[in-house]
Amino acid sequence: MKSRTISFLRRFRLYQRERFPIVALLISLIPAVLSSGAVAVGSPALLQCVIALIASVLYLLHIRIIDEHRDFGHDNEHYKSRPIQIGVISKKELQRIDLLVLFFIVFIAAVAGVYALGVAVTMLIYSYIAGKEFFQGEKLRRHFFAYNSINLVQMLLMQILVYALFIDSVPLTLLILSHFLFTSTGTIIFEFLRKLKVPGEDGTGRDTYTWYLGFSKALWIYLGFFIVNTALFLWIMSMISSSLAIWVALSVVAMILATTWILVHFKYRNRKTEQLLQLSFLLQYGILNLIIYLVII
Repeated sequence: MKSRTISFLRRFRLYQRERFPIVALLISLIPAVLSSGAVAVGSPALLQCVIALIASVLYLLHIRIIDEHRDFGHDNEHYKSRPIQIGVISKKELQRIDLLVLFFIVFIAAVAGVYALGVAVTMLIYSYIAGKEFFQGEKLRRHFFAYNSINLVQMLLMQILVYALFIDSVPLTLLILSHFLFTSTGTIIFEFLRKLKVPGEDGTGRDTYTWYLGFSKALWIYLGFFIVNTALFLWIMSMISSSLAIWVALSVVAMILATTWILVHFKYRNRKTEQLLQLSFLLQYGILNLIIYLVII
């Protein structure tokens, strides 16, 4: 029994490294949770931040497991080297993990209050429907941009849950609204970059933005999203800080750096520059979130 458990943990670790990169997730989630707590309650308690972080990681794992089941046939055809496809872990084993994940999400939300529980239940119902392809099957999947957009709603609901774990109800203030838009565009950028591949590595699944937009156009769309995200950061800072000139200067530097990495990736077009582009956004987005948190508290 003990050896079987160790074997499972090792196999789950292999699965997690490829399909659920926890380090990259934490780099983005920790600053975002801190800034969310700051705009919600001013000075969030450490325990609240830890609970919100755990709930976020669990929910993202839940979405990943649902995606594995939903995309199983597609991955069998187009991504035959993924962990489930090569037998590292089974769908049944992931389903058992998901049951534990669901229990802890509901438990955390219930302890936080009725409002948080209501948001969590809404999230889980939506994720269930998303896992069923919104009962449209391949018909919806063929509409790539619409399909990805309605699946992104899951991430936006997660952000509302994070607020709800800090405060009994989420007041619709300009600060909350601007922060919600800031984190939402950050989420969109994460998903966009995840499906932005170098030429020749799009695969056959027709499930990347570069497949539909082309490599060059996709890069400039990313820059557009980055500018919007930075503008939203400045909107937040205009409400919480009197030193706006400093943040404008910082934002200009951030956009210069983002443009530089885009040009580097455009020139070299390899996996290393792809990873550096993703990492650069993760770090810059994390820094902006930390600034919001530190200025408010």
